[in-house]
Amino acid sequence: MLRLIKPALLGITGLMIVILLISALLPNHVMTSKWVRVHAPKDSILGEVRNLEGWHEWNELLMNAADIQVRDSSLSWTSTSGGIRNIITIKGSTDMGLSTEISLNNGKPFTSGFSIEKRDPSMDSVQVVWFIVEELRWYPWEKFYGMMAADVKGPLMQQSLDRLKMKLEKGQ
Repeated sequence: MLRLIKPALLGITGLMIVILLISALLPNHVMTSKWVRVHAPKDSILGEVRNLEGWHEWNELLMNAADIQVRDSSLSWTSTSGGIRNIITIKGSTDMGLSTEISLNNGKPFTSGFSIEKRDPSMDSVQVVWFIVEELRWYPWEKFYGMMAADVKGPLMQQSLDRLKMKLEKGQ
């Protein structure tokens, strides 16, 4: 019996060490970004992104939200599925964009923001970029999650930007 258990334990331990070593080679942070070109004045785009009270109209994070509250530079809500409080806080705002901190499902807060630039003066569109930067702990499952973060968050971010674009272009 011990003859079977000892190789199994050594194999499992070796596999765990290999996984830990591979995860040590992966980065400690991950950035996901999506963008869209909007045919609207830069000031109206910036105003819409700064207006937390209007985020529920275009941001997919708030589509299944209940008890949405805006106080000063913070937006909080509970998800209809779990009832856990989520918070978005504006950390900074310039004429080029907005910096926020997001805490979802009582998890570790991460940095997010919007960059709003008119890249080409000859074009009548403005580029809106939504980015998320997550700091990862050393845990292997977090590092491997980092490899898939863009696939997890990217579609939601792109849908939100597309809704923002439709809202702003329809309002003209």
